[in-house]
Amino acid sequence: MTRQIGSKRLQNMARAYKHAGILKAGIKLDLFTTVAKGAREVSQVADKLGISRQNAQKILDVCCALDLMEYRDGKYYNAEDVERYLVKGEKRYLGVWLGNEKEDFFNAWSDIAPILTGEKPPVSTGWYDQAWKDVEAAHEFNQATHNVGLGGGFKLARKWDFSNSSQLLDLGGGSGAYCIAIAGQHPNLRAIVIDYPTVCASAERFIAEAGLSDRISTHPGDLTEVEFPRGSDVMLLSSNLPLFSNASLQTILGKAFDAMEDGGTLIILAEAIYDDHSGPLQVALFYMDETILGGQGETRTISETCDFVKAAGFTDVEVSEFEPDILAMVTARKAG
Repeated sequence: MTRQIGSKRLQNMARAYKHAGILKAGIKLDLFTTVAKGAREVSQVADKLGISRQNAQKILDVCCALDLMEYRDGKYYNAEDVERYLVKGEKRYLGVWLGNEKEDFFNAWSDIAPILTGEKPPVSTGWYDQAWKDVEAAHEFNQATHNVGLGGGFKLARKWDFSNSSQLLDLGGGSGAYCIAIAGQHPNLRAIVIDYPTVCASAERFIAEAGLSDRISTHPGDLTEVEFPRGSDVMLLSSNLPLFSNASLQTILGKAFDAMEDGGTLIILAEAIYDDHSGPLQVALFYMDETILGGQGETRTISETCDFVKAAGFTDVEVSEFEPDILAMVTARKAG
C-alpha cells in the first residue's frame, strides 16, 4: 500500500509569514504583557489593547494555535517561553529584538527570487548603515540586542573559566553586553570593546549603567582596519560571522593572533553551517539575510571556520555546542 504524503508541511511553510505577523502584532500591541498582568478574558484583552472584541478573539485564537498561549478554564495564559521573554519590563525581555525587522526587509523575504537572480537590487533597511553613521541609531540597535547579549555573556561566564584571565578583547562587541556580564562575574578582569565609533559611543552608556566604566573601555574602529590593542589574554568574536567575507575574517583573525598575548585563548561563538549542510535553519537564514541586504558575508561550515582559525596560527582548536541550533563554540590557543 502506498503511503500518502500530505502537503501540510509545505502549506504551513508557504504561509509562515502569517505566523511572524501574529508574533510581531502581539509584541507591538503588548498583548503578551497585557495577558501576563492579568487580562485573561477576551473582553479584558480587547479593552486593554483598544481593539474590538472580535479582533481580540481572533488574535488570541491564533496565538493558542501557534502555542504562544494556552486556554484553560475560560482564561488565556502565555506559554512558558512567551512569559519568560515577551513580557515588557522583565529583565529577559526580547520584544525589541524579535519585533525590530523593518517593513521593507519583512516584505523582501516574501519574494527573494529576483534578488537572487539580480533582477532586483538588495534591500537596504538602514539597520547597519545608519547605525554605523549615527550614534542614536546605533543605540537603538544596541538596545534591541543588549538583553540577548547579556544572556549569552552570563552563559559564557558559566561555561568558560575566566578566573585566570586578565584582559578580554571583544571583537565587534556591540553594546558591550558580553563584557558586562563576564566582567561582572570576575572582578579582576578588564575588558575592551572594539566596534564602530558610533557603536562604541552607545556601548559606553550601557557600561556606565552597569557601573563598570572603570574596568571596561572601548576602542573605536572597523575590525578590518583598526589596530587591535595589545595585552589581552582572551579574545571573543561572538555572533557576527555572517557579516564577514572570507577575506575579512582572515584579516580579523590574523590581527587577533598578532595582538594576543602568548598562551592566550580565542573564543568564537559562531553561526556556522553543520558540515553535512543539514542546518541549523536559523544560521542558514542569517547568511541569506546578507544576500538580501547586499552584504559581503560568505557561508561557512563549522570545519571551514576552524580552518580559518588554524590558518591564522592558532592551535588546539576545539568545537562544542553553545546555543543549540544557533551558535557553535570554537576555542583555540596561541602557543607560548
